[in-house]
Amino acid sequence: AWKGLIVECSANDVPLSPIGFLERSSKAYRDNTSLIYGSIQYTWNQTYQRCLKLASALTHLGISHGDVVATFSYNLPEIYELHFAVPMAGGILCTLNARQDSTMVSTLLAHSEAKLIFVEHHLLQTVQGAFDLLSQKHVNPPTLVLLTNFESKNNHSYMHYDDLLAIGNDDFKIIRPKSEYDPISINYTSGTTSNPKAVVYTHRGAFLNSIAIVLVHNMGSRPVYLWSVPMFHSNGWCLPWGAAAQGATNICIRKVTPKAIFDNIYLHNVTHLGAAPTVLNMIVNSSKDYLHHPPLPHKVEIMTGGSPPPPQIIAKMEEMGFVVTHIYGLTETYGPATHCVCKPEWDALQPEERYALKARQGLNHLGMEEMDVKNPVTMESVRADGATIGEVMFRGNTVMSGYFKDLKATEEAFRGGWFHSGDLGVKHEDGYVEIKDRKKDVVISGGENVSTIEVENVLYSHEAVLEAAVVARPDKIWGETPCAFVTLKEGFDGVVNGDEIIKFCRDHLPHYMAPKTVVFQDLPKTSTESCNLWPIHFTLLPLLSLTMMIKHSLTRFARALNPSHYSKFNRSYSKFEEPESWKSMDGLLRCSANYVPLSPIGFLERSSKAYTDNTSLVYGSTSHTWGETHQRCLKLASALANMGISRGDVVATFSYNLPQIYELHFGVPMAGGILCTLNTRLDSFMVSALLRHSEAKVIFVDNQLLDIAQGALQLLAQSDTKPPILVPLTDSDYETLLATGTDQFEILRPHTELDPIAINYTSGTTARPKAVVYSHRGAYLNSLATALLLGLRDMSVCLWSMPMFNCNGWDVLWASAAQGAANIVINKVTPQAIYDNIAMHNVTHMGAVPTVMNMIVNSSVCERRLLQHTVEVLTGGAPAPPQILARMEEMGFRINQIYGLTETYGAATNCVWKPEWDALPLDEWSMLKARQGLRHLAMEEVDVKDSVTMESVKADGETIGEIMFRGNTVMSGYFKDLKATEEAFKGGWFHSGDLGVKYEDGYIEIKDRMKDIIISGGLNISSVELETVLYSHEAVFEAAVVGRPDSHWGETPCAFVTLKEGFEGVNEDQLITFCKDRLPHYMAIKTVVFDEYLPTNSNGKVQKFILRLRAKAMGSLS
Repeated sequence: AWKGLIVECSANDVPLSPIGFLERSSKAYRDNTSLIYGSIQYTWNQTYQRCLKLASALTHLGISHGDVVATFSYNLPEIYELHFAVPMAGGILCTLNARQDSTMVSTLLAHSEAKLIFVEHHLLQTVQGAFDLLSQKHVNPPTLVLLTNFESKNNHSYMHYDDLLAIGNDDFKIIRPKSEYDPISINYTSGTTSNPKAVVYTHRGAFLNSIAIVLVHNMGSRPVYLWSVPMFHSNGWCLPWGAAAQGATNICIRKVTPKAIFDNIYLHNVTHLGAAPTVLNMIVNSSKDYLHHPPLPHKVEIMTGGSPPPPQIIAKMEEMGFVVTHIYGLTETYGPATHCVCKPEWDALQPEERYALKARQGLNHLGMEEMDVKNPVTMESVRADGATIGEVMFRGNTVMSGYFKDLKATEEAFRGGWFHSGDLGVKHEDGYVEIKDRKKDVVISGGENVSTIEVENVLYSHEAVLEAAVVARPDKIWGETPCAFVTLKEGFDGVVNGDEIIKFCRDHLPHYMAPKTVVFQDLPKTSTESCNLWPIHFTLLPLLSLTMMIKHSLTRFARALNPSHYSKFNRSYSKFEEPESWKSMDGLLRCSANYVPLSPIGFLERSSKAYTDNTSLVYGSTSHTWGETHQRCLKLASALANMGISRGDVVATFSYNLPQIYELHFGVPMAGGILCTLNTRLDSFMVSALLRHSEAKVIFVDNQLLDIAQGALQLLAQSDTKPPILVPLTDSDYETLLATGTDQFEILRPHTELDPIAINYTSGTTARPKAVVYSHRGAYLNSLATALLLGLRDMSVCLWSMPMFNCNGWDVLWASAAQGAANIVINKVTPQAIYDNIAMHNVTHMGAVPTVMNMIVNSSVCERRLLQHTVEVLTGGAPAPPQILARMEEMGFRINQIYGLTETYGAATNCVWKPEWDALPLDEWSMLKARQGLRHLAMEEVDVKDSVTMESVKADGETIGEIMFRGNTVMSGYFKDLKATEEAFKGGWFHSGDLGVKYEDGYIEIKDRMKDIIISGGLNISSVELETVLYSHEAVFEAAVVGRPDSHWGETPCAFVTLKEGFEGVNEDQLITFCKDRLPHYMAIKTVVFDEYLPTNSNGKVQKFILRLRAKAMGSLS
């Protein structure tokens, strides 16, 4: 029903890509340090310029859309730059494992068809060997670019990185992805030289996983990240892109040692690092010199994954001052896919039990839709009893596109519409997953995948080997290492020993793949003469306690048990239309395993597991946990379905802030409905007009507003319009409704992520309301962007000092669920209520329009309390006076200035604070802080343009133009008003109607309003609506309404009126009363100026800019 009512264009539909993270950081963190490597240091602006030059240079070398560029290097600044420059040139990055040998490198270069390879000079010999092997196969090797140090620069005939950079231009026009499903990188995982497995990542998946990992890792603005994770591992767990999103300082180290880690923590004030358990093991078992280092200067966040970390290691790391975050994932899931969220109740447990819980793999992160443990044959979920073993599976947007050139392997991996990880695990009662075993023929040693088949192939090439099987043996340093069980040919007993076998393998494989243990024995067989590895695993137990691993695939095992049942599930998945760019890349699939419509509904589902017993909502004496809120929302959705609400139906609310309104933000879309939150300051006439326009089927009404709502319903009945069902938001009525629902309700997911989730009415008239349509996609993205700019964490406490009906509470409603933050709901906003709740509930975050901040600043001494901690305040709705910002910060609040419109889901920009502003005088920095700043991470672009030519104005802080937006968090359109939508999207940008300037640093500042809209107390007032009422007065000849400055409300309506002849006795109070009788009181004019005539242009149109100047000169009304 909604098709054709919304518009998809370049204004509101932009391919997701992490490229934009770098562009934004070059402005937001322009002079902040981006990269450090020894004595080399760059700023974010320099890094951006270098990446532009590199992208330009790549195109000069012939790299174009879809070409593969490989790297063979450890962590260097150049590898970081290539993560942006290659996709900026339209290419696909392929980071090869720097521990591979020439044979494997030649195989992967041939398979990937790389046109270019960047090689660290220490590794040149390996690549030269690979080139020789390619030549022998008559395959043209890629062009080689050497990453050199100063000593080696003149020793080779290859092109050097710096020379390549010199031929590029920093005004290069970035080659954007045609689709967000375009590949951005290829990562090789386990496989053999005859059958490499190349995992393909997309721009969309990289964007979403980067944001998710930043949130998992608690990376606020400007962290310092130490690169102890190889960038060639799943693109460094997507953190090259994630670090750019937050303006992090990246500390590159080539060789990871405990000394390098500790030295860099002290030298660069490192706040975050990533490491496989082997690195953690190195740290805790480092020499006494490092164990007696001074205490860490602060808590250091360390994210670990790659293999399950031993609980003892986690315990020791935390004793040393590290905060360990355990993640789990695979190359096929862009690296991390889960997060073991620590629960408060674990703190009371004994250390051994607590750290064993922290070693679990946990739950899916925010970028992954679902993680489950399933029976791979029936595809049914196993019991959540912590004992029943099944296969760990994933479904979501951060699952790979597929295996390049291997459609069969892709289809097998996506069987049943889920990605099969190959890991065996259990699911606990709280939903947390714990890995128990692996079914793949893979050993994970030091975070590296070792194919046992590859090792066995080498063993079989030895003249003495009759049979061989390789499994994993536990290792205190590496997690596990390859262990070979070998049966020798007759005549070789006593002739060949284990050391010879190991050396033979090291001569034919990368050293990390070679077996570290060799056991000579006859291999046990099954009845079908296959090697039975179960006895082998038991043989290993005396060597070291071993978690038993199934060597042969569980899939084959299941087929052997029940082949007819298995065959029914082969290649069973829901396939979607594939992007155009995939037609040239065999092996990729877009299906239900790796595509799920983005929606904030999933935030609540995840929080119900991650933060089950944490407080979600507090309202007076009422309190709910996240587990309870999820159940209540399911019951609400079920009850709505019982009332006849189905996909696409509108459910309205007319209420102040209540817990029920929070629940409706989830319950309505879970039932497939569309939420419409009406402004509580509307009168019956306007409410009836909006209910008629929205076609709402149900309306939930605050008890305090029942008279207005009932009046609206009577007006609808009088106009022969079927009124919606009215549900009073009294405890008894609402709870009675909830009781009719079930918490086993099956959520009605959106068909596509562009399905509407909400309608918000903005400026307009009763004759022509303007209903802004939000999509599930936009709500999801804007919520995560808001969570990041607010710095929300799982222990945050949000005070609802802004209306939930305003742009769905600026999307903080959904953002708080994403991070499991507690929501403190207050019905009436007063300074005392704010201070009391901050003290009572330890509030960390709140939102406030400038009028609320003005109330706080001007509150009486008896209402205030001394803040015990800094409270983050998100402010917007109207430009905040610098004096108010300065005073708020003096009182202990930290202000985050945002700017946006109803049409941009609320916040679209934020004024990112710059360290150099700290040295400025108070009046100067408060003026800077009042600017509207830069786009947030989910908005693609904000600019100031000439609205006629659509050219950007000069970035001089003086040239005025219209502020325009382009991105995924721009509305879908105006409901039932295609003409208005097309006008708003003219030229492929959303026209805000606000006038502003752009400064040299890219920051924007509002100077005036182009629309005839007055913003009073954060609410939009249509001057056209006011003028219509004034013209209905018998005495009014002409009328024009503009905004007059107001120190409390920001601005209030001021009417300039010319009276008809003979009505000179009509006064200001009479006209104000007349308007109040016909409009909501907040819309009524507060000032009337009587004029003999109004200024007009040659066409007779009133020149409102002259009237605005006059109103401004009058000064503040209050």
